Amino acid sequence: MNIFINQPWGLGDIIYCQTLANDWIAEGHKVTWGIFPQFVEQCNRAYPNVAFVDWRSVKIDYDRMDEHDSFGYRVVPLRHNVEIMNVPYSECMRSKYTMFNHDFNRWKEGAMWVRDERKERDLYLLTDAFIHKGKGYNLINETFGSQSQLKANMYVNNGCHNIYMSTIGKYSLFDWALIIENASEIHTVSSSILYILEMLDLKQPIHLYDRKPIEKGFANVDYLFTKPYILHS
Repeated sequence: MNIFINQPWGLGDIIYCQTLANDWIAEGHKVTWGIFPQFVEQCNRAYPNVAFVDWRSVKIDYDRMDEHDSFGYRVVPLRHNVEIMNVPYSECMRSKYTMFNHDFNRWKEGAMWVRDERKERDLYLLTDAFIHKGKGYNLINETFGSQSQLKANMYVNNGCHNIYMSTIGKYSLFDWALIIENASEIHTVSSSILYILEMLDLKQPIHLYDRKPIEKGFANVDYLFTKPYILHS
């Protein structure tokens, strides 16, 4: 059976749900995933077992809330999990798993991506992180939203050089891993980077800021935390 996952955005949801995709692959299914075009190349590189395509290229009814057959696919309405499960939005991430009788605590099992060490090293050099490694640097991520269209307010002045995450040419969020690992401190809004941080072996302080004005606090994701984040809300 060909499975089509209806969850076009955001990148954090895509990372978080890779274990579901891997379980379906293990059952012998081919998994195609329609996502926003800006995520296609990086996700195919990060998770080569799943076929990521521009969601506009597959003319399914993305608003349909039931599991159904369409265009040769078994369409899985992952994006509608809150409505299907009739749970508050704060349960959004948990219910993506429970709607399929899966334990959400397993999400990391299939979520580690294939790291591209060359791209990570090139980006490390491009951002000058290597120059400031000796004295230390802060990695700062202020933006969130599928188009990085929203910005959190944060002020970091601890004597270390500040390196700000941004969209840089051919590099993806996954390619920031080496810079993340070598940062003295991490200051980030609670966005898709959270799922990257959760899977890396990090020992430095991680300051996590909530997604004002669309959210207040961390109730939508705090049950996923496994690291001692310093929370700012």
